[in-house]
Amino acid sequence: MAGGTLRYGMVTEVSSLDPHVYVGSSWKVLNAAFYDTLLAFTQDARLVPALAESWDTSDAKTYVLRLRKGVRFHGGEPFTAQDVKYSLERAMDPKTGATLRENLLGTKVTVVDDFTVRLERPTPDATLLNVLAMPEVAILSSEWMKSNPNVKVKANGTGPFILKEYEPGVRAVAEKNPNYFRKGQPLLDRVEFRMIKNDDARVNALRTAAVDMIEFVPWKDIDTLKRQSGIKVEASGGAFMNLWINTKKKPLDDPRVRRALAFAVDREAISKAAFFGHGSPLYGPPTSPDSPYFNKDLASAFSHDPQKAKALLKEAGVPEGQELELLVFQGLGIYTSTAQIVQANLKQVGINARIKLVEWANVVESKNKGAYDFMVYGVNVKLPDPDVYAYYFGADSSYWASPIGFRDETIETLVKKGRALTDTDARKKVYAELERRVIEVSPWVFINWRDQAQAYRDSVQGYKQLGGALSESGPGIALPVMWIKR
Repeated sequence: MAGGTLRYGMVTEVSSLDPHVYVGSSWKVLNAAFYDTLLAFTQDARLVPALAESWDTSDAKTYVLRLRKGVRFHGGEPFTAQDVKYSLERAMDPKTGATLRENLLGTKVTVVDDFTVRLERPTPDATLLNVLAMPEVAILSSEWMKSNPNVKVKANGTGPFILKEYEPGVRAVAEKNPNYFRKGQPLLDRVEFRMIKNDDARVNALRTAAVDMIEFVPWKDIDTLKRQSGIKVEASGGAFMNLWINTKKKPLDDPRVRRALAFAVDREAISKAAFFGHGSPLYGPPTSPDSPYFNKDLASAFSHDPQKAKALLKEAGVPEGQELELLVFQGLGIYTSTAQIVQANLKQVGINARIKLVEWANVVESKNKGAYDFMVYGVNVKLPDPDVYAYYFGADSSYWASPIGFRDETIETLVKKGRALTDTDARKKVYAELERRVIEVSPWVFINWRDQAQAYRDSVQGYKQLGGALSESGPGIALPVMWIKR
């Protein structure tokens, strides 16, 4: 019989519930519990209606969406086209700092009637429907927002679960939304989200049945947990590790220095030591080999070449013993292990990297303020489309670029050009050029692909691990159809 309480162990201390500002994978699960989007992805990666029942476009420039009737927000407000207009315009407002601002910017939102909305893009946009299915474009109640609520600690969406308790950075409790518009969902009665940043503590909580499910199974424990009776582990690809560089800080403002870092890093050593066989080196742009946009000519753009790194540093005038601070999240072993190897690699080429270990909230704060030299950062592929480069490197994206003022006009031009095309072959040429530019300016150092694993007790039913661009969204997608076997 469906129902029960799911106790879910999260990896990071979620300190904000703002549905438009991404603060990590754990945040994404909470966002999907409380909010809905206009479109959605299913567990088999199909794009399906959500708050929009149907849509059409004749030119990929103007989209007309017909909205679902009879839906109410958790606070009781009826869902209408005004809420769509408010939410999309809020996501485009620079004051919000919305993660997907870059992808929505320039959209004209017109309320045709209470349940019809028209979206007009400045140019044709083949990516818009995918973007509207992202949790970062969740729909808020415009009426509720008039009361100026603190959306960092309160939630009022139309999602499958209603927020009942929230202690920032500690826990959140959600209860079943009895009026959810998807008939028969959610199956769970209650979800208790517990934020357990320590790898060993999270695994032990699962082993002792203190929780029913954990995210981000430590890579050192994946194989061990797979052998343990009563526990299931599901893993998939779709995430990659990087060095995020503050391109405004000297000497990192010089692309030659950033490329030097890329040649200095020993990706093979990191993949083996930090990921225990559940990672593979990434020597080129982060496009999966099974993508139609994969460019094999760039797959080996970098290599482990300390001599080339030294030559680039010398050319850029970087002195021997240059000091840099490497910001590292201390809650995940893969971050600290990666940082230690990077530190040793950079020492070989004359750079002294001081590791600064911090909590996740400090990582997010430093990122949002642009207050760092460079940092270890794991990224889940965000979109099933190469327009994801706008999410990563678009000047108006708060994900990484806008807090440090990164703007590359070539990247901006190519993102817009690729977005406006609908022919796959034509888009391939544009994105190949864009990836060549990314390698040239090297705003990030791509390190390795990594598997991502969730583990749960065999009483948990209905979960399915997704890979690729949906790996991060998978738990949130599954949550409404999960239940506890009694």
